Amino acid sequence: MIDRARVERGATAARVSAVAGAVGLVAIVLFFTVGGPFGTINDVAGLVMIGSLAFVMLAHYELGGIVPLWPARLSLGGAMLVVVGWAVLQVGFILGWLNVADVQQAATGGWAVQAVLLGFIGLWIAGASLLAGPWLPPLVRTLGIVTGAGLVVMAIGLIQGGYSSLWANVGGSGFQIVLPVWAFLLGRVFGARAAAAATAAPAPAASAPGPAAA
Repeated sequence: MIDRARVERGATAARVSAVAGAVGLVAIVLFFTVGGPFGTINDVAGLVMIGSLAFVMLAHYELGGIVPLWPARLSLGGAMLVVVGWAVLQVGFILGWLNVADVQQAATGGWAVQAVLLGFIGLWIAGASLLAGPWLPPLVRTLGIVTGAGLVVMAIGLIQGGYSSLWANVGGSGFQIVLPVWAFLLGRVFGARAAAAATAAPAPAASAPGPAAA
């Protein structure tokens, strides 16, 4: 029996991640065309999008796959720590505690660390999608693999040459476009699985009748 509450939280988190990703995509387009605060809005949207994945990972683990229990638990724990680390660095950038000297140059310092963490998040998404059980539809499985691969490619590109790297821009499409679509569809899958679990849950036993009145 699955933990329905955990899967429901995962469904909500996936939808939040999808909405944040859509907001971030609009914001980054406006930033490059208008400027102003849209860069910060994109950064905040990215924080919400990636931060929500911790709950998505929990729900994914709850529904299971072909990986044995303890390796799956270790993978989940490590991936959630990576998400937290990425989010902490993102807060640092948003608040100005960390800075990027030139986004067109190879990532260094906190940005490089964040890029590495993003790559690990991508590996988890791709691996979890590939190895998930039959509960995951083929389309969502494929989008998960593409999303994860995109994050890995983006991370490599950032470390190689910042946003001047072709790989960063190619992989960035996985971050800005494919990930929100994958998260939205995955949220629907989680919601359906949680609803099915609620329907299949055994009804509480009826209480025994009390003694007849004298």
